[in-house]
Amino acid sequence: MTRFIKMKFSKYLSILVSIVVLSAWSFRLNQPSVFRGGDAVNMSEEFAVYGLSDSVMISVGVVKIILALLLLVGGLKFPALIKPSAAVMALFMIGAVYFHISISDGIIPTLPAASMLLCCLLMIFSPILLGEKKS
Repeated sequence: MTRFIKMKFSKYLSILVSIVVLSAWSFRLNQPSVFRGGDAVNMSEEFAVYGLSDSVMISVGVVKIILALLLLVGGLKFPALIKPSAAVMALFMIGAVYFHISISDGIIPTLPAASMLLCCLLMIFSPILLGEKKS
């Protein structure tokens, strides 16, 4: 596999994660979804189900939006932003998966966070997984 294809792989994943996270924290923030934890119908209720306050929700949202924008800019223009942004986003996704599991959510509500975590891990480790040698 060429270096070009490896770079494109991370770029596409970074754009995908960025779009999913930006949509979840913008126009879908107050919309019901089968992916919400517990019986929540919006993001505020979902955080409450996990025992977290609106202040925590706002803080998480601000950081995730910043990370999503960094991933988008990394995917479009500055690839050096991808790995560090993906690493921090992965930590948030580990937290999201943990909270879904902690309230015994099924696979459907947990799937988006788990998928985004997998994408972040692939962005972080893709050179290793795709056989790229260190310089």
